[in-house]
Parts: sequence; structure tokens; C-alpha cells
Amino acid sequence: MEFTLSTESVLKLKADILVLGIFKQQKYSGMLKTINDSLGDALKNLSEEEGFEGDLGKSVMLSRTFGKIGSKRVLLVGLGERSEFTTNTLRKIGNLVINKIKSFSSVVAFSSEFSGTSGYVSALAEGLLSGSYEFKKYKSNDSGKNKVEKIIFSSKQIKPTSFKEETEFAVLISESVNLARDLVNEPPVYLTPSKLAEVASEVAKEGDLKCEIFDYSEIEKRGMNGLMAVSSGSEEPPRFIHLTYEPSKKTKRSIAIVGKGITFDSGGLCLKPAGSMLTMKMDMGGSAVVLGAMKAIAALKPSMTVHGLIASSENMTGGKAYKPDDVIKAYNGKTIEVINTDAEGRVVLSDALSYAVELKVDEIVDLATLTGACMVGLGSYTAGVMGNSQKLVDKIRKASDSIGEKTWQLPMDDELRAEIDSNIADIKNAGSRMGGAITAAMFLENFVGDVPWAHIDIAGPAFMERESPYSPKGGTGFGVRTIIKYLSGK
Repeated sequence: MEFTLSTESVLKLKADILVLGIFKQQKYSGMLKTINDSLGDALKNLSEEEGFEGDLGKSVMLSRTFGKIGSKRVLLVGLGERSEFTTNTLRKIGNLVINKIKSFSSVVAFSSEFSGTSGYVSALAEGLLSGSYEFKKYKSNDSGKNKVEKIIFSSKQIKPTSFKEETEFAVLISESVNLARDLVNEPPVYLTPSKLAEVASEVAKEGDLKCEIFDYSEIEKRGMNGLMAVSSGSEEPPRFIHLTYEPSKKTKRSIAIVGKGITFDSGGLCLKPAGSMLTMKMDMGGSAVVLGAMKAIAALKPSMTVHGLIASSENMTGGKAYKPDDVIKAYNGKTIEVINTDAEGRVVLSDALSYAVELKVDEIVDLATLTGACMVGLGSYTAGVMGNSQKLVDKIRKASDSIGEKTWQLPMDDELRAEIDSNIADIKNAGSRMGGAITAAMFLENFVGDVPWAHIDIAGPAFMERESPYSPKGGTGFGVRTIIKYLSGK
């Protein structure tokens, strides 16, 4: 998709479709009035006929302009309430527009209201790129190809250098999000822990990052017994991945981003029902976020050292599979009583978080498709955030709010800690159903020591079982943009 800037009058621009925006209850004025007048009031009449009043997510399309303006069609999209308009609105608009027109338009023009303020072009371009994403790698016959090739921004306000910077940033972010989506959407027969490690190596090579991959023997040698236990029922060997970005100028600040990388989760010996396994290729969604974010960080070059850590395995049944009632000694020496083998994500994360502490980082953030309980509590579109540092939790939530990824803080209620007390080990890997997302976070807290830490449970928004207005079916890449914002401020 090519982005171009034009100073030519929007009335004369040659495009398959011209996109205009209107706020709710906005009167026709400025360029909108000029175009409507040129079309003999056709836009206004059509809006009245269809009851269109500018609500966000609504639109009307004039399918013929009869040569009265340069574009063949006009799409008038609702921008919602003016008081609620942000760059996140434009991301949504871009997503909606591309899905409405991609089957019949190759050249699309946007009028000047979409580029009037710094950040508008970037947000809209990001929405367009995000909305055009499709995972059709394994389709033998794809007849629904996206036809959009060129996007024209009509504006005399934005400078060419700023336009270039904003569109390049949008491309980078979209490529990073789409990498995470691709990984989540890959069938588990192809995306094994070994393959995930190969992808990590490619990301590192592309971004000039340091990359360490621990194979089974190294994992065993280092005493990462949680990762070993979870992988023991699978023919596929586990991998531990460590990517490092270091700024050109020396810095004392360092951060670890940790991702759960269960490439397929059968539940282990506590076997899931068949229907519950259908989407379990997405249980490596946290690792996908780490790789997507590290791809962008390598290009954005923030002023701190960033470690991307992934503990990856399958969770399968088998003669060697770990069992309920087992006791595992984690990487930091704490012992875990296994109550449920389907609570495996936190077990592999115990090693990864302990390893992050050894790196002497200043902050740790982990992302994991960890609990169904979080989905029950917050739904499919919102991630739960918990941690031992309110300051860090606030930073994560501020970052997510600013770029439109929904998060909500859950309380680390001390009265729930008894749920994961063990009579024979330091801690149990699962408590009761009540407060399950919180007790899972409390389990993880045992492995971060005194390091400021935030946990993001992305079980709900990491994967959509049906297409939504602002997200494709399948992997969403949720969390990549939040982590990029948190690390780089962009």
C-alpha cells in the first residue's frame, strides 16, 4: 500500500473513491459543503434518506459522481462526537474504511480533515494497514484479494517530511502488529517452539539484536525445571529465547518484556474438552507480542536496554507428561505443587521471570494468555493488568489508553493468597475458580523478587473467534502497541 501527499484540490483528485468525514450533528461547511454543492446536494440528500447523522462506525456511499468531481465515488464516514474525537478514532476509521472499500477500489483519497493535526496521518494510516490484514497463507484459492494500492492524503497543511515520518511509523507499527498476528494464526503443526525460535532469530538478525536460544540441554543445565516439566509430554523440545536491544549510548536503565510461549495447549493430563482445544494455537500470544514489540524497538531505538524473553513449549499428554501432585523446583529455587496441568503457562513463566530478575533489570512486564477467569471478568476485548508496583501498572495503563488497547486493573487482594498456599511445597500452581486471574498473578509474583513488575493477562483480546468492526478474526496482535508506547513513548 503506497501513501502519497497531494496539494491538489480535493475536487480534482483522481481516485476510485474520496473519503470525507463528518462529526455527529455537524452542519455542512468548508470543504464538505463545497463537495456537496458540486454534487448537487446529493450527499446531504442521501444522508437524510438513510438516517445518517455522523455516528462513529456509520457511513453512506455515493456510488456515482457523474464527473462532477475527480473521484468516481464518495464515502462519507461518521466521526462520532467532536468532543470524543482522538487519534484512536482515526485508527478505527481507517479500519472501517479499508474493509468497506477494499474489494473495489485501488486508489483512495482522503480529504484534508484527516491530516490537519500532528499524528492524524499516522493513526489513519495505521488503521488502514491494520484493517487490510488477512491471514490466507493456507488458502489454495483466494478470490477476495485486497485491491487498494494507493492512498492519497489531500492536504496543504502537513509538510512532506512530517508526512513521510508519520507514514513510515505507521508501516513499522503495523508490520510489528501483523507479525504477532501471523504467529498467533499459524497452525500448531507448523509453529512449534523450535520454529518460534527461528522466527526470533530472524527478528534479531533484521534488527541487529543480540539473540540467545537455549535448547533442551541448556534448559536442563540451567535448571529451568518449570519449562522442562510442561514440555515433558510432548515430542517437540522446548526453547527459551532471549533477545536483547542495547542503545548506542550506554545506559543503566533496563527492562524485561516476558512472553508466555505455549505453542499448543491440550491441557496436558488434565485434558481440555475437544471444543476448548480449537483455539489453543493462540496460547503463545504473549510471545508473539514480545517478538512484534522487539521488531519495532530495534527500529525506534529507545534509550534503555530491552530484554525480550520467551519460555516456549507445547503442553501435551504422554507417558512422560507432568502430573497433578508433582512438585517442581523452579529456576529461582521455589517449589511448585502441581494442582492442574492445564495451569501450565504460569509454570513456564516462573522460570522466565526468575531469569529476568537475574538480569538485574529495573522493571519486568509479562504478557500471557493466562486465564479464562480474566475473560469471564473483563470480556473478550479487555486485558487485565496486575502487579507489585502501582507506578508501573499506571504506566502500562496510560500507554494502553493512549493507543486504544483496553486494559483494566484487577486488585491483588491479599485475602485471596491463601488459595495458592501449599501444604507440601512453597506454592500451588492453581487455586479455586474464584478470583482465578488474580491468584494466577499472585503465583507469578513469587518469581519477580523486589523488581517492579506488571502482568498483563491478554487471554481475551489476543484472539477473536469472530471478526469485529476494529479487529480481524483470529490473532489481533493486542499488546504490541501498548508495549511499544510504554518503551518508546511513541
